[in-house]
Amino acid sequence: MLKRSLYLVVIGALLLTSSACSSGPTKPNTVDTSAPKVTTIKVQKLTVSTTKNLAGTLEAYKDVPISFEIPGLVQEASFDVGDTVFQNQALSRLDNTSYQLKLERANTSITEARSGLKNAAASIAAAEASISSNDAQIASATATLNKTIKGARQQEIDQTHTKVERAQAALAKSRTDAARIQLLFNQGIATKSEIEQSQLTLTNASKDLKDAQNALSLLIEGATQEDRESAESGVRQAQAAKAAASATLQQAEASHDQASSQYEQALVAKKEADLSLSKAFLKSPITGVILEKNMIAGELISSGQIAYRIGQIDKLKVLLPVPDQEIDHWHKGDSVSLNLYNQERKGTISRIYPATNSNTGSINVEVIVANPEHDWAPGQVVKAGLSTQQNEQILIPAQAVLSNGNETYVYKVINKKAVKTIVKVDELTDNKLEITDGLSIGDIIVTVGTNSIYDGLPLQPVEESK
Repeated sequence: MLKRSLYLVVIGALLLTSSACSSGPTKPNTVDTSAPKVTTIKVQKLTVSTTKNLAGTLEAYKDVPISFEIPGLVQEASFDVGDTVFQNQALSRLDNTSYQLKLERANTSITEARSGLKNAAASIAAAEASISSNDAQIASATATLNKTIKGARQQEIDQTHTKVERAQAALAKSRTDAARIQLLFNQGIATKSEIEQSQLTLTNASKDLKDAQNALSLLIEGATQEDRESAESGVRQAQAAKAAASATLQQAEASHDQASSQYEQALVAKKEADLSLSKAFLKSPITGVILEKNMIAGELISSGQIAYRIGQIDKLKVLLPVPDQEIDHWHKGDSVSLNLYNQERKGTISRIYPATNSNTGSINVEVIVANPEHDWAPGQVVKAGLSTQQNEQILIPAQAVLSNGNETYVYKVINKKAVKTIVKVDELTDNKLEITDGLSIGDIIVTVGTNSIYDGLPLQPVEESK
Protein backbone atom coordinates (compact mmCIF):
# COMPACT_ATOMS: atom_id res chain seq x y z
CA MET A 1 0.00 0.00 0.00
CA LEU A 2 2.90 2.35 0.75
CA LYS A 3 4.40 1.76 -2.70
CA ARG A 4 1.00 2.35 -4.31
CA SER A 5 0.63 5.67 -2.51
CA LEU A 6 4.10 6.71 -3.63
CA TYR A 7 3.26 5.93 -7.23
CA LEU A 8 0.08 7.98 -7.01
CA VAL A 9 2.14 10.87 -5.66
CA VAL A 10 4.45 10.51 -8.68
CA ILE A 11 1.44 10.57 -11.00
CA GLY A 12 0.09 13.60 -9.22
CA ALA A 13 3.39 15.42 -9.64
CA LEU A 14 3.53 14.58 -13.33
CA LEU A 15 -0.01 15.82 -13.89
CA LEU A 16 -0.06 18.76 -11.47
CA THR A 17 -0.35 21.28 -14.30
CA SER A 18 -3.14 19.43 -16.11
CA SER A 19 -5.44 18.19 -13.35
CA ALA A 20 -7.69 21.26 -13.54
CA CYS A 21 -8.21 20.89 -17.27
CA SER A 22 -8.97 17.17 -17.08
CA SER A 23 -11.14 17.19 -14.00
CA GLY A 24 -14.25 18.61 -15.59
CA PRO A 25 -14.08 19.73 -19.20
CA THR A 26 -17.21 21.27 -20.78
CA LYS A 27 -18.14 21.30 -24.37
CA PRO A 28 -17.63 24.69 -26.04
CA ASN A 29 -20.63 26.71 -27.19
CA THR A 30 -19.40 26.39 -30.75
CA VAL A 31 -18.49 22.95 -32.00
CA ASP A 32 -14.91 22.62 -33.27
CA THR A 33 -15.14 20.41 -36.30
CA SER A 34 -11.32 19.80 -36.43
CA ALA A 35 -10.44 16.94 -34.00
CA PRO A 36 -7.16 17.33 -32.07
CA LYS A 37 -4.23 15.14 -32.94
CA VAL A 38 -2.97 12.87 -30.15
CA THR A 39 -0.15 10.31 -29.87
CA THR A 40 -1.21 6.77 -29.03
CA ILE A 41 0.28 3.40 -28.28
CA LYS A 42 -1.07 -0.14 -28.31
CA VAL A 43 -1.18 -1.78 -24.88
CA GLN A 44 1.01 -4.86 -24.57
CA LYS A 45 2.78 -6.92 -21.91
CA LEU A 46 6.48 -6.34 -21.26
CA THR A 47 9.03 -8.46 -19.38
CA VAL A 48 10.13 -6.38 -16.42
CA SER A 49 13.58 -6.59 -14.86
CA THR A 50 13.83 -4.89 -11.47
CA THR A 51 16.98 -4.06 -9.56
CA LYS A 52 17.35 -4.27 -5.78
CA ASN A 53 19.76 -1.51 -4.79
CA LEU A 54 21.72 -1.66 -1.51
CA ALA A 55 25.02 -0.41 -0.11
CA GLY A 56 27.70 -2.02 2.03
CA THR A 57 31.27 -1.62 3.25
CA LEU A 58 34.08 -3.63 1.68
CA GLU A 59 36.02 -5.94 3.99
CA ALA A 60 39.10 -8.10 3.54
CA TYR A 61 38.16 -11.65 2.59
CA LYS A 62 40.09 -12.74 5.67
CA ASP A 63 41.07 -10.32 8.43
CA VAL A 64 43.27 -11.90 11.11
CA PRO A 65 44.65 -10.02 14.13
CA ILE A 66 47.85 -11.60 15.49
CA SER A 67 49.70 -11.10 18.76
CA PHE A 68 52.55 -12.56 20.84
CA GLU A 69 51.54 -15.22 23.35
CA ILE A 70 54.27 -14.12 25.73
CA PRO A 71 55.35 -10.64 26.88
CA GLY A 72 58.74 -9.21 26.04
CA LEU A 73 60.88 -6.56 24.40
CA VAL A 74 60.33 -6.22 20.64
CA GLN A 75 63.71 -6.75 19.02
CA GLU A 76 62.67 -6.73 15.38
CA ALA A 77 59.57 -5.42 13.54
CA SER A 78 60.63 -4.63 9.99
CA PHE A 79 57.32 -5.14 8.14
CA ASP A 80 54.99 -2.17 7.63
CA VAL A 81 51.40 -1.52 6.58
CA GLY A 82 50.84 -2.47 2.95
CA ASP A 83 53.61 -5.09 2.82
CA THR A 84 52.73 -8.48 1.40
CA VAL A 85 53.54 -11.39 3.71
CA PHE A 86 53.30 -15.15 3.33
CA GLN A 87 51.93 -17.88 5.55
CA ASN A 88 54.36 -18.91 8.34
CA GLN A 89 56.68 -16.00 7.49
CA ALA A 90 58.34 -14.48 10.58
CA LEU A 91 57.17 -10.89 11.01
CA SER A 92 58.71 -9.93 14.33
CA ARG A 93 60.62 -11.35 17.28
CA LEU A 94 61.17 -10.64 20.94
CA ASP A 95 64.43 -10.59 22.89
CA ASN A 96 64.82 -14.31 23.66
CA THR A 97 67.90 -14.24 25.95
CA SER A 98 65.99 -15.32 29.05
CA TYR A 99 64.29 -18.13 27.13
CA GLN A 100 67.67 -19.35 25.83
CA LEU A 101 68.94 -19.50 29.43
CA LYS A 102 65.89 -21.49 30.47
CA LEU A 103 66.57 -23.94 27.65
CA GLU A 104 70.22 -24.34 28.67
CA ARG A 105 69.23 -24.94 32.31
CA ALA A 106 66.71 -27.51 31.19
CA ASN A 107 69.33 -29.34 29.11
CA THR A 108 71.73 -29.34 32.10
CA SER A 109 68.99 -30.75 34.34
CA ILE A 110 68.32 -33.50 31.80
CA THR A 111 72.01 -34.48 31.78
CA GLU A 112 72.17 -34.57 35.59
CA ALA A 113 68.95 -36.58 35.80
CA ARG A 114 70.28 -39.12 33.30
CA SER A 115 73.45 -39.52 35.39
CA GLY A 116 71.32 -40.02 38.50
CA LEU A 117 69.28 -42.66 36.69
CA LYS A 118 72.46 -44.54 35.71
CA ASN A 119 73.85 -44.44 39.28
CA ALA A 120 70.56 -45.59 40.74
CA ALA A 121 70.33 -48.42 38.20
CA ALA A 122 73.87 -49.56 39.14
CA SER A 123 72.99 -49.49 42.85
CA ILE A 124 69.88 -51.55 42.19
CA ALA A 125 71.89 -54.12 40.25
CA ALA A 126 74.50 -54.37 43.06
CA ALA A 127 71.80 -54.74 45.73
CA GLU A 128 70.04 -57.44 43.74
CA ALA A 129 73.34 -59.34 43.32
CA SER A 130 74.00 -59.06 47.05
CA ILE A 131 70.52 -60.39 47.82
CA SER A 132 71.13 -63.36 45.52
CA SER A 133 74.40 -64.08 47.33
CA ASN A 134 72.68 -63.77 50.71
CA ASP A 135 69.99 -66.20 49.60
CA ALA A 136 72.72 -68.71 48.79
CA GLN A 137 74.35 -68.16 52.20
CA ILE A 138 71.01 -68.58 53.97
CA ALA A 139 70.40 -71.82 52.10
CA SER A 140 73.86 -73.16 53.05
CA ALA A 141 73.54 -72.12 56.70
CA THR A 142 70.05 -73.58 56.89
CA ALA A 143 71.30 -76.88 55.48
CA THR A 144 74.10 -76.95 58.04
CA LEU A 145 71.63 -76.24 60.83
CA ASN A 146 69.29 -78.96 59.66
CA LYS A 147 72.16 -81.40 59.46
CA THR A 148 73.32 -80.43 62.93
CA ILE A 149 69.84 -80.89 64.37
CA LYS A 150 69.09 -84.19 62.63
CA GLY A 151 72.55 -85.76 63.34
CA ALA A 152 74.69 -88.10 61.25
CA ARG A 153 73.26 -90.61 58.86
CA GLN A 154 73.79 -94.38 59.40
CA GLN A 155 76.17 -94.53 56.47
CA GLU A 156 78.43 -91.93 58.11
CA ILE A 157 78.37 -93.95 61.39
CA ASP A 158 79.24 -97.17 59.57
CA GLN A 159 82.10 -95.49 57.77
CA THR A 160 83.46 -94.14 61.06
CA HIS A 161 83.16 -97.64 62.65
CA THR A 162 85.31 -98.95 59.85
CA LYS A 163 87.89 -96.20 60.50
CA VAL A 164 87.98 -97.19 64.22
CA GLU A 165 88.52 -100.83 63.34
CA ARG A 166 91.31 -99.96 60.95
CA ALA A 167 92.90 -97.75 63.59
CA GLN A 168 92.69 -100.60 66.14
CA ALA A 169 94.35 -103.00 63.68
CA ALA A 170 97.06 -100.49 62.92
CA LEU A 171 97.64 -99.95 66.69
CA ALA A 172 97.91 -103.71 67.28
CA LYS A 173 100.40 -104.07 64.48
CA SER A 174 102.43 -101.12 65.77
CA ARG A 175 102.59 -102.72 69.26
CA THR A 176 103.75 -106.02 67.78
CA ASP A 177 106.36 -104.30 65.64
CA ALA A 178 107.61 -102.23 68.59
CA ALA A 179 107.99 -105.36 70.81
CA ARG A 180 109.81 -107.25 68.09
CA ILE A 181 112.24 -104.37 67.47
CA GLN A 182 112.78 -103.98 71.25
CA LEU A 183 113.71 -107.64 71.41
CA LEU A 184 116.06 -107.30 68.48
CA PHE A 185 117.56 -104.22 70.09
CA ASN A 186 118.15 -106.16 73.32
CA GLN A 187 119.92 -108.79 71.23
CA GLY A 188 122.04 -106.07 69.65
CA ILE A 189 120.57 -106.62 66.21
CA ALA A 190 118.32 -103.53 65.87
CA THR A 191 119.55 -99.98 66.13
CA LYS A 192 118.43 -97.28 68.46
CA SER A 193 117.00 -95.37 65.51
CA GLU A 194 114.80 -98.32 64.64
CA ILE A 195 113.60 -98.46 68.26
CA GLU A 196 112.68 -94.73 68.14
CA GLN A 197 110.85 -95.09 64.80
CA SER A 198 108.80 -98.03 66.06
CA GLN A 199 107.81 -96.07 69.18
CA LEU A 200 106.76 -93.06 67.06
CA THR A 201 104.64 -95.27 64.82
CA LEU A 202 103.03 -96.82 67.91
CA THR A 203 102.25 -93.35 69.34
CA ASN A 204 100.68 -92.16 66.06
CA ALA A 205 98.60 -95.31 65.74
CA SER A 206 97.34 -94.78 69.27
CA LYS A 207 96.35 -91.17 68.43
CA ASP A 208 94.62 -92.19 65.17
CA LEU A 209 92.56 -94.75 67.09
CA LYS A 210 91.59 -92.16 69.66
CA ASP A 211 90.58 -89.66 66.95
CA ALA A 212 88.48 -92.29 65.16
CA GLN A 213 86.86 -93.34 68.42
CA ASN A 214 86.06 -89.68 69.26
CA ALA A 215 84.57 -89.12 65.79
CA LEU A 216 82.43 -92.23 66.21
CA SER A 217 81.34 -91.03 69.61
CA LEU A 218 80.28 -87.64 68.19
CA LEU A 219 78.30 -89.27 65.43
CA ILE A 220 76.55 -91.56 67.86
CA GLU A 221 75.89 -88.90 70.50
CA GLY A 222 74.83 -86.16 67.95
CA ALA A 223 75.64 -82.41 67.84
CA THR A 224 76.26 -80.52 70.99
CA GLN A 225 74.33 -77.38 72.05
CA GLU A 226 77.25 -75.27 70.94
CA ASP A 227 77.13 -76.81 67.48
CA ARG A 228 73.43 -76.06 67.21
CA GLU A 229 73.89 -72.48 68.39
CA SER A 230 76.75 -71.97 65.96
CA ALA A 231 74.67 -73.25 63.04
CA GLU A 232 71.68 -71.09 64.07
CA SER A 233 73.98 -68.08 64.33
CA GLY A 234 75.18 -68.73 60.78
CA VAL A 235 71.56 -68.70 59.53
CA ARG A 236 70.77 -65.48 61.39
CA GLN A 237 73.90 -63.77 60.06
CA ALA A 238 72.97 -64.75 56.49
CA GLN A 239 69.38 -63.50 56.97
CA ALA A 240 70.64 -60.23 58.48
CA ALA A 241 72.94 -59.75 55.50
CA LYS A 242 69.97 -60.28 53.16
CA ALA A 243 67.83 -57.78 55.09
CA ALA A 244 70.62 -55.21 54.81
CA ALA A 245 70.89 -55.89 51.09
CA SER A 246 67.08 -55.54 50.73
CA ALA A 247 67.19 -52.19 52.52
CA THR A 248 69.96 -51.11 50.18
CA LEU A 249 67.81 -52.20 47.23
CA GLN A 250 64.86 -50.15 48.47
CA GLN A 251 67.07 -47.11 48.86
CA ALA A 252 68.44 -47.65 45.35
CA GLU A 253 64.92 -48.00 43.92
CA ALA A 254 63.82 -44.83 45.75
CA SER A 255 66.84 -43.04 44.31
CA HIS A 256 65.93 -44.34 40.87
CA ASP A 257 62.31 -43.12 41.22
CA GLN A 258 63.55 -39.72 42.34
CA ALA A 259 66.01 -39.54 39.46
CA SER A 260 63.27 -40.62 37.04
CA SER A 261 60.96 -37.90 38.36
CA GLN A 262 63.71 -35.33 38.01
CA TYR A 263 64.34 -36.52 34.47
CA GLU A 264 60.65 -36.16 33.55
CA GLN A 265 60.55 -32.70 35.11
CA ALA A 266 63.65 -31.74 33.19
CA LEU A 267 62.05 -32.94 29.95
CA VAL A 268 58.92 -30.88 30.68
CA ALA A 269 61.07 -27.85 31.48
CA LYS A 270 62.89 -28.31 28.16
CA LYS A 271 59.59 -28.52 26.25
CA GLU A 272 58.36 -25.38 27.99
CA ALA A 273 61.62 -23.60 27.18
CA ASP A 274 61.44 -24.72 23.54
CA LEU A 275 57.82 -23.57 23.34
CA SER A 276 58.58 -20.20 24.92
CA LEU A 277 61.53 -19.78 22.58
CA SER A 278 59.34 -20.52 19.54
CA LYS A 279 56.73 -18.04 20.79
CA ALA A 280 59.33 -15.30 20.75
CA PHE A 281 58.85 -15.29 16.97
CA LEU A 282 55.60 -13.89 15.51
CA LYS A 283 54.57 -15.59 12.27
CA SER A 284 51.84 -14.77 9.78
CA PRO A 285 49.02 -17.34 9.87
CA ILE A 286 47.94 -16.51 6.30
CA THR A 287 49.26 -15.05 3.06
CA GLY A 288 48.05 -11.49 2.74
CA VAL A 289 48.72 -7.80 3.24
CA ILE A 290 49.48 -6.00 6.50
CA LEU A 291 46.44 -3.84 7.21
CA GLU A 292 47.54 -2.55 10.61
CA LYS A 293 50.74 -2.39 12.69
CA ASN A 294 50.68 -1.58 16.41
CA MET A 295 54.27 -1.90 17.60
CA ILE A 296 57.85 -0.79 16.95
CA ALA A 297 61.28 -2.23 17.75
CA GLY A 298 62.41 -1.49 21.30
CA GLU A 299 58.87 -1.45 22.66
CA LEU A 300 57.70 -3.65 25.54
CA ILE A 301 54.66 -5.58 24.43
CA SER A 302 52.15 -7.58 26.47
CA SER A 303 50.91 -11.04 25.67
CA GLY A 304 47.68 -10.84 23.69
CA GLN A 305 48.27 -7.25 22.56
CA ILE A 306 47.46 -7.03 18.84
CA ALA A 307 50.71 -6.50 16.94
CA TYR A 308 49.51 -6.81 13.33
CA ARG A 309 46.31 -7.26 11.35
CA ILE A 310 46.80 -9.37 8.23
CA GLY A 311 44.18 -9.35 5.50
CA GLN A 312 43.60 -11.25 2.28
CA ILE A 313 42.53 -8.64 -0.29
CA ASP A 314 43.00 -10.55 -3.57
CA LYS A 315 39.27 -10.82 -3.12
CA LEU A 316 36.99 -8.79 -0.88
CA LYS A 317 33.64 -9.34 0.74
CA VAL A 318 30.74 -7.05 1.51
CA LEU A 319 27.74 -7.66 3.75
CA LEU A 320 24.51 -6.33 2.28
CA PRO A 321 21.57 -5.68 4.65
CA VAL A 322 18.68 -7.15 2.63
CA PRO A 323 15.15 -6.42 3.94
CA ASP A 324 13.72 -9.71 5.15
CA GLN A 325 10.66 -9.45 2.86
CA GLU A 326 12.99 -9.41 -0.17
CA ILE A 327 15.35 -12.18 0.87
CA ASP A 328 13.59 -14.71 -1.40
CA HIS A 329 15.09 -12.87 -4.41
CA TRP A 330 18.67 -13.55 -3.19
CA HIS A 331 20.28 -16.96 -3.73
CA LYS A 332 23.73 -18.38 -3.09
CA GLY A 333 25.79 -18.30 -6.31
CA ASP A 334 23.80 -15.45 -7.91
CA SER A 335 25.69 -12.57 -9.52
CA VAL A 336 25.53 -9.09 -7.93
CA SER A 337 26.67 -5.83 -9.54
CA LEU A 338 28.98 -3.76 -7.32
CA ASN A 339 29.77 -0.13 -8.10
CA LEU A 340 32.55 1.98 -6.62
CA TYR A 341 33.08 5.49 -8.05
CA ASN A 342 31.39 4.40 -11.30
CA GLN A 343 33.66 1.37 -11.60
CA GLU A 344 31.50 -1.74 -11.79
CA ARG A 345 32.41 -5.34 -10.98
CA LYS A 346 30.49 -8.55 -10.65
CA GLY A 347 30.38 -10.26 -7.28
CA THR A 348 28.96 -13.62 -6.24
CA ILE A 349 26.68 -14.34 -3.30
CA SER A 350 28.67 -16.72 -1.07
CA ARG A 351 26.48 -16.86 2.03
CA ILE A 352 23.04 -15.86 3.26
CA TYR A 353 22.97 -15.47 7.01
CA PRO A 354 20.37 -17.59 8.83
CA ALA A 355 19.15 -14.94 11.29
CA THR A 356 17.51 -11.52 11.00
CA ASN A 357 19.27 -8.51 12.49
CA SER A 358 17.15 -7.58 15.52
CA ASN A 359 17.99 -3.87 15.18
CA THR A 360 17.25 -3.36 11.49
CA GLY A 361 15.01 -6.29 10.52
CA SER A 362 17.39 -7.09 7.66
CA ILE A 363 19.26 -10.27 6.77
CA ASN A 364 22.95 -10.09 5.89
CA VAL A 365 23.96 -11.41 2.47
CA GLU A 366 27.71 -11.93 1.92
CA VAL A 367 29.04 -11.13 -1.54
CA ILE A 368 32.58 -11.97 -2.72
CA VAL A 369 34.27 -9.87 -5.41
CA ALA A 370 37.65 -10.36 -7.08
CA ASN A 371 40.29 -7.69 -6.41
CA PRO A 372 43.46 -8.88 -8.20
CA GLU A 373 44.95 -5.39 -8.58
CA HIS A 374 44.21 -4.40 -4.97
CA ASP A 375 42.66 -1.19 -6.31
CA TRP A 376 39.57 -1.60 -4.13
CA ALA A 377 40.30 -1.30 -0.44
CA PRO A 378 38.62 -2.52 2.76
CA GLY A 379 36.50 0.22 4.30
CA GLN A 380 35.23 1.66 1.02
CA VAL A 381 31.46 1.80 0.53
CA VAL A 382 30.06 0.19 -2.60
CA LYS A 383 26.62 0.22 -4.15
CA ALA A 384 25.16 -3.17 -4.92
CA GLY A 385 22.38 -4.14 -7.30
CA LEU A 386 20.63 -7.46 -7.85
CA SER A 387 18.59 -7.81 -11.04
CA THR A 388 15.54 -10.03 -10.69
CA GLN A 389 13.30 -11.19 -13.55
CA GLN A 390 9.54 -10.91 -13.05
CA ASN A 391 6.51 -12.06 -15.04
CA GLU A 392 5.25 -10.15 -18.03
CA GLN A 393 3.21 -7.11 -17.05
CA ILE A 394 1.17 -4.37 -18.73
CA LEU A 395 3.34 -1.25 -18.61
CA ILE A 396 2.38 2.15 -20.03
CA PRO A 397 4.16 5.54 -19.95
CA ALA A 398 3.51 7.40 -16.71
CA GLN A 399 2.34 10.55 -18.59
CA ALA A 400 -0.58 8.58 -20.04
CA VAL A 401 -2.08 8.14 -16.55
CA LEU A 402 -4.19 10.96 -15.09
CA SER A 403 -5.67 11.56 -11.66
CA ASN A 404 -8.23 14.04 -10.30
CA GLY A 405 -7.62 13.13 -6.70
CA ASN A 406 -10.50 10.65 -6.51
CA GLU A 407 -9.76 8.33 -9.38
CA THR A 408 -6.95 7.30 -11.68
CA TYR A 409 -7.70 6.94 -15.39
CA VAL A 410 -6.43 6.93 -18.95
CA TYR A 411 -8.00 7.79 -22.31
CA LYS A 412 -8.58 4.89 -24.64
CA VAL A 413 -9.25 5.54 -28.29
CA ILE A 414 -12.37 3.75 -29.52
CA ASN A 415 -13.81 4.60 -32.95
CA LYS A 416 -11.50 7.63 -32.98
CA LYS A 417 -13.05 9.05 -29.82
CA ALA A 418 -11.58 9.55 -26.35
CA VAL A 419 -13.00 7.11 -23.79
CA LYS A 420 -12.18 7.82 -20.15
CA THR A 421 -11.15 4.50 -18.52
CA ILE A 422 -10.56 3.93 -14.80
CA VAL A 423 -7.37 1.93 -14.11
CA LYS A 424 -5.48 0.50 -11.16
CA VAL A 425 -1.73 1.06 -11.00
CA ASP A 426 1.12 -0.62 -9.11
CA GLU A 427 4.91 -0.19 -9.27
CA LEU A 428 6.74 2.46 -11.26
CA THR A 429 9.64 1.06 -13.33
CA ASP A 430 11.76 3.21 -15.69
CA ASN A 431 9.03 5.91 -15.79
CA LYS A 432 6.43 3.31 -16.69
CA LEU A 433 3.49 2.30 -14.52
CA GLU A 434 2.26 -1.26 -14.09
CA ILE A 435 -1.49 -1.51 -14.82
CA THR A 436 -3.16 -4.25 -12.80
CA ASP A 437 -6.78 -3.56 -13.86
CA GLY A 438 -8.71 -1.54 -16.49
CA LEU A 439 -6.72 -2.29 -19.65
CA SER A 440 -6.31 -5.25 -21.93
CA ILE A 441 -3.68 -6.21 -24.44
CA GLY A 442 -4.35 -4.48 -27.76
CA ASP A 443 -6.14 -1.44 -26.31
CA ILE A 444 -5.17 1.91 -27.87
CA ILE A 445 -4.43 4.66 -25.30
CA VAL A 446 -3.42 8.31 -25.56
CA THR A 447 0.11 9.07 -24.36
CA VAL A 448 0.67 12.64 -25.59
CA GLY A 449 -2.09 15.28 -25.64
CA THR A 450 -4.10 14.00 -22.69
CA ASN A 451 -4.29 17.47 -21.09
CA SER A 452 -6.52 18.89 -23.87
CA ILE A 453 -9.05 16.12 -24.36
CA TYR A 454 -12.11 14.87 -22.54
CA ASP A 455 -14.41 11.87 -22.56
CA GLY A 456 -16.17 11.46 -25.90
CA LEU A 457 -14.03 14.00 -27.79
CA PRO A 458 -13.31 13.03 -31.42
CA LEU A 459 -9.59 12.49 -31.97
CA GLN A 460 -7.04 12.18 -34.72
CA PRO A 461 -4.84 9.36 -33.26
CA VAL A 462 -1.24 9.08 -34.42
CA GLU A 463 0.58 5.93 -33.35
CA GLU A 464 3.84 6.58 -31.47
CA SER A 465 6.85 5.79 -33.54
CA LYS A 466 9.12 3.12 -32.09
